[in-house]
Amino acid sequence: MSNKVVIVEGLIGAGKSSLSKELGEALGEGTLTLMEPDEKDNANPYLASFYENQERWAFTMQVHLLQARYMMHLQAQWHAMNKQGHAVLDRSYFGDTSFARLQVKTGGMTSDEFETYRSIYHAMTASVLLPSVCVRLVVSPEVAAKRIQRRMELQTGRKCENVIDINYLRELDREITHMVNVLSEQGVQTIHVPWDADRGTREARVDSVKEIAAQIIESQPKDLFLDLHRRTL
Repeated sequence: MSNKVVIVEGLIGAGKSSLSKELGEALGEGTLTLMEPDEKDNANPYLASFYENQERWAFTMQVHLLQARYMMHLQAQWHAMNKQGHAVLDRSYFGDTSFARLQVKTGGMTSDEFETYRSIYHAMTASVLLPSVCVRLVVSPEVAAKRIQRRMELQTGRKCENVIDINYLRELDREITHMVNVLSEQGVQTIHVPWDADRGTREARVDSVKEIAAQIIESQPKDLFLDLHRRTL
């Protein structure tokens, strides 16, 4: 059995972080789980500023996140290639492009800034392999908005998300769908997981997580050389 690099993608508030942690446990000993950079431990020092002034901070934050996710992806693929175990990424280097495309469409990034981002992404891609599996949490923007509101009330460091509106989530959902479809066309096995139902506790998620883990373990690449291919989005 080959070790897999698994990326978990979905809307803000979809439940990626909880699922990623539990999926890492379900995949067994040796699995490396890498979480999305956020405000904790200053992993994303630009998040609050971005929500206050997107035109000023969108490009800065997106480049910061791109390099962070790039390093995470390299760590994950080397972990798997060196037979240390599976690797699970809560949002990925590839997923970052969904936000960049949306920012240029909404005016957060200028076209020149987007071209700079794209050139950095393209240069990085020379050392990035395609993931083995993409797990897409399918959550409606309406449900995601309710979950964002709920976690703002429960968690410190999330208050800045109060500016996220339903139209932003709808547009982001379209960009994530585009990104996932591109990966699928390139041969990456994609598991679409309906995740609108309320699974607010670990116990409520355990059977679903085990089922996803089993699909990942049993998955086989469409071609034995697929993981040697370099691609851009």
